[in-house]
Amino acid sequence: MKKTIYSLLILTTITSNAQSLREIYQAGVQAYEAQDYELFNRKMFTIDSMRPNYPAVVYNLAGSYALTGNAEKSLEVLNKYILMDATQDFAKDSDFESILSLDEFSMIQERQKELTTPLSFEKTFSFPILKSHPESITYSTKQKCYFFGGVRDGKIWQAREGKTPEIFANSPKNSWSVMGLEIAPDQKTLWVCTASMSNYENYDQNEEGYASVLKYNLKSGELLETYTLPGGHIFGDLIVDQNGNVFISDGTANTLYWISQETGELEAFVDLSEQVFNLQGLTFDEDQQNIFLSDYIDGIYKLNLESKIATKLAIKGENILIKGVDGLYFDNNTLIGLHNGTNPNRVVRYVLSEDGNTLMDKETLAQAGDLGEPTQGVWIDGKLHIIVNSPWAAYDQDGNFEPEGESVIIGVIE
Repeated sequence: MKKTIYSLLILTTITSNAQSLREIYQAGVQAYEAQDYELFNRKMFTIDSMRPNYPAVVYNLAGSYALTGNAEKSLEVLNKYILMDATQDFAKDSDFESILSLDEFSMIQERQKELTTPLSFEKTFSFPILKSHPESITYSTKQKCYFFGGVRDGKIWQAREGKTPEIFANSPKNSWSVMGLEIAPDQKTLWVCTASMSNYENYDQNEEGYASVLKYNLKSGELLETYTLPGGHIFGDLIVDQNGNVFISDGTANTLYWISQETGELEAFVDLSEQVFNLQGLTFDEDQQNIFLSDYIDGIYKLNLESKIATKLAIKGENILIKGVDGLYFDNNTLIGLHNGTNPNRVVRYVLSEDGNTLMDKETLAQAGDLGEPTQGVWIDGKLHIIVNSPWAAYDQDGNFEPEGESVIIGVIE
């Protein structure tokens, strides 16, 4: 049970029943050490039911099935595990000794090799602003200019190919780490969402959980409006519809907020906290009647804007696991997900059913190799330009920030 030693930090910080999960996990560890593998299995199964897709738990669950003689379930869960983390040499783990000789085990090992084989972008370019920690990106078709949002410095940068990036806006009052930005369809307004993150260089613990939405005049850079919510929020991304309505995902409150063109007020659009664990990316469908929302922990949801009912997408395709999707982008009845919660990270296109309720197939567009941590992207002339190397891994446990290199890399998906 090599993976049992994994830290429970994520497991116990994004769930409201952290103490219960921790206690169940420790009871499972004790059962394993006492060689009570049936109890070990029940404890891991319980945790996975309460908080799905935590890699250490899924790995242990696969091992517990092997230890209790259920080869079929062990192989099924182990296959699920490698879709989360394909880097572990589980063949050397004695817990799986009973299934090592099975053909299905060999197939999982072959699939593991496929999941770690580098697939690179055909085209990349870069801008020397990595120390800003770019997380978000958008593009002005009118100005022919990229805009980046900095997690570390809270600044908004503008950049053109072949030219030195410039600061579009410094971090004003009630603005923190820039997590998402988008230009309105009329190309006159830049919308920005920020969150008070400990990664922000001017972080104030008294402002923990604060979040804001900023509205800028795109031409002049003038800050037109600031909308702020105190405590218990992380605004992670936003989108703007053809009528100018702004929708913002909140990964802490797990609520979709909006600023309607009619009222101009920041309001809760729909509370999804009973359905999702951690809201992240969002994207409209073709006619903007629905929004697809990524739950970073467990799946993609389709929200009907009229009924405000969110339905989790079913999965019919083989070897599809929706975990760790940050940016999410609709394209001709497919969804492109930027996975930075898997190992290795990857960019995947998912084919939707005709009604948009089911994931039918997938195509991996990039993984491993040159792909660092992909976060968000923007469509330019029918091609998706994404941030390839957002430097989240450059923070040490004390919050010091030492990114490797100087440039943010942009990959282009043809």
